[in-house]
Amino acid sequence: MEGVLPMTELGTYLKEQREALGVSLEQIQTTTKIQKRYIVAIEEGNYDQLPGAFYARAFIKTYAEALGLDVDEVFTTYKRDLPEPEAQPVVELSRRATYSKSSAPKKSVAKRWIPNIIIIVLIFAIGTALYYGLQTFLDGNEEAKTSAPKQNDVTIDQGDAPSKETDAPAKTEEEPKEEPAKQEETKEEPKKEPKKEALAAKSTSGQDVTYEVATKDTMSVSIQIKKDASPSPFVGVRDTSLEGKALAPDHINASDPNPIVVKDAKTDLIRIRIGSIKGIDKIVVNDQELKLNRSLLVQNIYLKKVATP
Repeated sequence: MEGVLPMTELGTYLKEQREALGVSLEQIQTTTKIQKRYIVAIEEGNYDQLPGAFYARAFIKTYAEALGLDVDEVFTTYKRDLPEPEAQPVVELSRRATYSKSSAPKKSVAKRWIPNIIIIVLIFAIGTALYYGLQTFLDGNEEAKTSAPKQNDVTIDQGDAPSKETDAPAKTEEEPKEEPAKQEETKEEPKKEPKKEALAAKSTSGQDVTYEVATKDTMSVSIQIKKDASPSPFVGVRDTSLEGKALAPDHINASDPNPIVVKDAKTDLIRIRIGSIKGIDKIVVNDQELKLNRSLLVQNIYLKKVATP
């Protein structure tokens, strides 16, 4: 059909990754600040609808980062689907702009050195005046010291001076009092509870990773996202499955609540959908941290409640 462009492999791949994460076009628009019609144009390979090849490549890069993909790998794999960068126009300079400074008339040597000579003479004259002024001030101080009269020596008769041995009151030596020995208080240090080992995954199948949580009560979950994660990962927490009830608002932007907390969930199975595991710092379930599999970029983490032994 005339006017309809076939979808490129790159556009198809990005659309499949977005749908696998369960992210809508509106959510991608909110995360990347790219208009929805441009995102649709990228997925359909209709780059003519984008404002130039430069913006097309930038939009594709931002879109891939929002999905938690490796941008370099995507650009290498789908190189032939990327729009070619636009050639920058060559601007010719006018004769006036290319005018060389060397063609300007040079000032004579005398005109260039006369101001410098005047400044040097002024500095020398000021320095000489300051030197002679300081010498005059110092000579005046020396004359004032030599003209001052000397004081007469006064001899004090020590016959009437009180004797230190007879007049001084007798001192009684007091024996130092012994201070009672302080009883050393022995404080018992509080016993530290042993740190729980990280909970390892029970099974892994594709993007699905299952952990078994031994408890007969409810499950509480805390998902800590790295503050410097770029882009901020997509995180969704639901009861049982994709169609289940949301236990917490989806995390899409860095401004969303962090950490994501679910308290006392009355369910036997919790699913945590993570778009980019590299942006997750840690996940704690019932005060026990999970041992995360960092090799899977996109994951469905299932928390399965099992009876305590």
